[in-house]
Amino acid sequence: MQSHEYQVMFDAEERHFWFRGSRRVIFSWLDRALAEIATEKRSRIIDVGAGTGGVLANLCERGDAWGVEWSAEGAAFIRSRQLPVMRGGLPHLPLASDRFDAAVSLDVFEHVADDIAAMADVRRVLRPGGRLIATVPALRWLWSEHDEALHHHRRYHLAEFRCRLEAAGFRIRRLSYYNSLLLPPIAAVRLLGKLRSRPESSQASSDVSLPPAPLNSALAALFGAEAHLLAHMRLPIGASLIVDAEA
Repeated sequence: MQSHEYQVMFDAEERHFWFRGSRRVIFSWLDRALAEIATEKRSRIIDVGAGTGGVLANLCERGDAWGVEWSAEGAAFIRSRQLPVMRGGLPHLPLASDRFDAAVSLDVFEHVADDIAAMADVRRVLRPGGRLIATVPALRWLWSEHDEALHHHRRYHLAEFRCRLEAAGFRIRRLSYYNSLLLPPIAAVRLLGKLRSRPESSQASSDVSLPPAPLNSALAALFGAEAHLLAHMRLPIGASLIVDAEA
């Protein structure tokens, strides 16, 4: 990810509809997984690719949580929140094997050239029966300047994501597309962006910009509503994928 995008993320992730809505979905899946593997001790959770620490702050409320972040910029933002973080990246996490009850890896695997090796290393640090909650961007036809700015290697389709996780040794508990209700406007923005000519000297940038407050709140509510849908069904298409996988 380009260095300036960490500041963009840090500034936006507490307010932007995408982060707010996505976290409602993610935490509904994580809380269900933690309830299913509950022990007498506080759950040990690792945030792999912790970004600027917005999710890690919530994980610390759910157990003994640590973040691992490859970039110096991201780690500095996490430390500014006074959250525990160590430098490291996939597929060689600086962690002992069989250590954690749960791992969260949000929009990380698409950044790694050998994503199966990265998934296998996350599995290594989970105890047997531990759970991975992971998200990735979906649908190759949505590829845009946004992906280039964030240094993505790929966007996934559901069957492809499943196969790669299983190749890494995971057993899939739940897997679905999400970010489905907002797919039409997202697709429109991305496809229109491909029609614009960008000066060769300009730097690619993500499309994370804060809409006007009323619209931002409405979009966050609409996106967050998918948490209720996903409690009962698998969504057939969406701009992202989410998985609950067992080590």
